[in-house]
Amino acid sequence: MPKSDQSLKVFISYARRDGAAFAEDLVDALDVAGFDAFLDRNDIAAGEDWERRLEGLIAAADTVVYVVTPGSVLSERCGWEIRTAESLNKRIVPVVAIEVPEAGTPAWLGRLNYIFFDGRQTFSRALKQLSTALTTDATWIREHTRIAELAERWIQRGRPDVLLLRGPELEAAQQWIAGASDTGPQPSDLHRSFIDASADHEQNQAALEAERLAAVGVEQTAKEEALKRLSRRTALGLAASGILAVAAIGFFGWSLNAEGRFREAQRAAEMAQQNSIDAEIAGEARRTDITGQLVAYATSRTDFRLGAAERTEFTNSAVRHLLDPDTPLLTAFMQAQEEMRGDRTAPRPLLSTSINGDIYLGRPSANRKLEALVVTAGTADDDDTDADAWEAMLRKAGFNVHRLLNPSSAQFADGLGAFLGQREVGATFEGSENVVPSGARAASGPEANTLYFFVFVGEAGTLDGQTRLGFSDSTGDAFEATTAGLDAVTQAFAARAAASVLVVDAAFTLETGTATLRRGS
Repeated sequence: MPKSDQSLKVFISYARRDGAAFAEDLVDALDVAGFDAFLDRNDIAAGEDWERRLEGLIAAADTVVYVVTPGSVLSERCGWEIRTAESLNKRIVPVVAIEVPEAGTPAWLGRLNYIFFDGRQTFSRALKQLSTALTTDATWIREHTRIAELAERWIQRGRPDVLLLRGPELEAAQQWIAGASDTGPQPSDLHRSFIDASADHEQNQAALEAERLAAVGVEQTAKEEALKRLSRRTALGLAASGILAVAAIGFFGWSLNAEGRFREAQRAAEMAQQNSIDAEIAGEARRTDITGQLVAYATSRTDFRLGAAERTEFTNSAVRHLLDPDTPLLTAFMQAQEEMRGDRTAPRPLLSTSINGDIYLGRPSANRKLEALVVTAGTADDDDTDADAWEAMLRKAGFNVHRLLNPSSAQFADGLGAFLGQREVGATFEGSENVVPSGARAASGPEANTLYFFVFVGEAGTLDGQTRLGFSDSTGDAFEATTAGLDAVTQAFAARAAASVLVVDAAFTLETGTATLRRGS
């Protein structure tokens, strides 16, 4: 079933030691069924603060599916995930993958209805039951998630009025909270405080508008009374028709001026709102405490059908959105992924972030250090169009851009190490024979107020569930020795820069468990 922006988001909580294989199968099955399912193994980059990142994933989910196994009921991490979901008033659906004695199950599980995937019924029947549970009250659940995300953003930004609900959106939220049933997850204190603050602000604005209109009404009444007095005093002694005509024209002119003042006030309010948004973005650009990492794939690691055309579609979309001055980094990548995927049912691409603020590449910071490395890897005659587009976008955004052109695995390792340790502004990696700048020095830890951007355009594969980047000398016979693990690359960037972005714009040509890298396919 094709997925869309309206697909319900499902977070899978499981124990790695005995639930990983089942969780992976469940994600694939839910993806095919049209849900947007994800779990921590695929959606958290190396080096992230896992508690902060997992809390974000759980907050973004419409439902948390808890995989019951002997390992999960004893897992502190699974317990933390469930407590986090409960604190956010998320719907929790337990599914039994491996039967656990009743005496060994947590007390909270006794309050919920299980769905059994442990062999007592077919997988397809259990999946149908789970799908029914997930889609019950789907519209209400989706609003539960959406409003909570808006509320969290409002709080993180310092509770600005510009991010509050207003007009029809506020009315819809009030109707939503009034329609809560006893059977589903309840609105949280976060929901209520956000909607109440929005209603208070709306009432205050309405009161101010009423005061303004009342003042206009008093002024208009005074003008009308003055006109009547003028008419009474002059009707007997003057050429009333001409004088009253002039007075009428004057009043008409005043009315036009009042309407003009009202419209001018509206324009001023709209301008003030836009200025508030602009000031917020400018404030993000001035921040010197931005930290974290974002990792984005052009396609899923399990989708081997992606070819050059799809990579180009992702690149064209990403570079366009990233340069939009009003689009933050994470939103730009989300839009690019959705536009590239269309209605395909392939698993969604990985996109994870722990960056503690919004970065707008279209409005670069004046004092943040911006460094980028773009790698084109593949056969000698590979098309560099995508890499060229990334380089052009990054240069336009103010980055100091370096290129690695079709390196071997050893050249990539040397060039990456030199890039992360280099200090010379003019250092370059142009040309595959000159991948290491002279005078490079070793990195000495994260550099404050920096943003490093890494783009890999080429071919990649998976081995034991891990992404590996392929180079000009990568072969199936010596796959590990001639490829680079993406986890190691992300760790290297996290150790070097305050904030970093890594993009894997790659066709996945190596199937998990095999040892064949199909070059040039």
